[in-house]
Amino acid sequence: MQAVRLTANAGRALPLAVAAVLLAAGTSHAYDDTKKPPAKQQGGDHDRTIDASAAGYRLTYSSGGPSTTNKPLRSSDVTWTPPPCWFGPKYTAEQFKAEYTTNFNKELPDVTGTFRTAMGMDRDHYANGLDYPDEKGYKDFNVADNDKGQWWAVSVNPNADPVAQMSCNDERPQWVLNGQRPRGGTQHVISAEMLSRLAYAATQVPGVTVQVNPRGVQTVNIATWTWLKQKYTTVSVRASVDLGGGQEIWAETTARPASVHITPGTPYAKLFPRSGDCPIGAGGQVGAPYDGDAKADPPCGVTYLAPTTNRPPFQLDVTAKWDVSWSGSDGTRDRPLPEGVIDDPRDVTVQEYQSVNR
Repeated sequence: MQAVRLTANAGRALPLAVAAVLLAAGTSHAYDDTKKPPAKQQGGDHDRTIDASAAGYRLTYSSGGPSTTNKPLRSSDVTWTPPPCWFGPKYTAEQFKAEYTTNFNKELPDVTGTFRTAMGMDRDHYANGLDYPDEKGYKDFNVADNDKGQWWAVSVNPNADPVAQMSCNDERPQWVLNGQRPRGGTQHVISAEMLSRLAYAATQVPGVTVQVNPRGVQTVNIATWTWLKQKYTTVSVRASVDLGGGQEIWAETTARPASVHITPGTPYAKLFPRSGDCPIGAGGQVGAPYDGDAKADPPCGVTYLAPTTNRPPFQLDVTAKWDVSWSGSDGTRDRPLPEGVIDDPRDVTVQEYQSVNR
């Protein structure tokens, strides 16, 4: 359960605190299915939809979905974060009634005094028509109008800082008709820009599985041919919110492979290409296996000029960088997001021979 801080303005703070407690008690999992049907999958095996409606949004992967080989894309900007919380459509009337009532009955025996009184008032606001100064009361959680709208409420990002997760707790749930938005002045309302950051955080790209030839121990003055097992192609993730009435808010984040840089882990090395930036082929291939020509330079690789004798192994690192942008239902087109990176450092032992046969 999230902690709740009460203020002197009990007329507003207590109802907000009650709502935060009762809804946080059962909705801490971001990807719970709240019985909404999943979106229809299209386009074959690569299209996957994850119903994240308990968090108020849905993720659709046209490519690069969660898998055992793909890896989460990491922002190169260490200050960049997805939203810690947001206010958006979350429940049908029946779902809200069930969630609220279950948690109310669970929490009530453990509270006393002013907070217990506030809990009773809050329940009466949603169930028995009790008006607040800035909001009319509801009848039976609006169950009679279940198909006409949705309950909007606060959702939290479970990966965010716990204190930051509470930054949206100044909004209590609202009933919003299908296709409409919350009343004016509502804070933290989910937007296309926020969805773009949620989509970024869910973006997974091909990993960096480095393969080398020769395998195992490398040799001074002999080129190490380096290539990646994966093929690097564009990855897109769409995050959307169903407003009802055939309307939605959406953002699609697209990550395009930009460069793959090889770092040998020592200044005593010669890189191929000289810049260390390995080209990405038309089919997404990075580097190539040894072609049998002892005189040929690898398209991606390194020649070590010193052995690791009496020293730790060199750390060979291959870092892939991705250009990331987003487009959305608010008219945004290809707006940049922070560059994404993924890497795979590995230890390399280098021996020194007078002569070798390859």
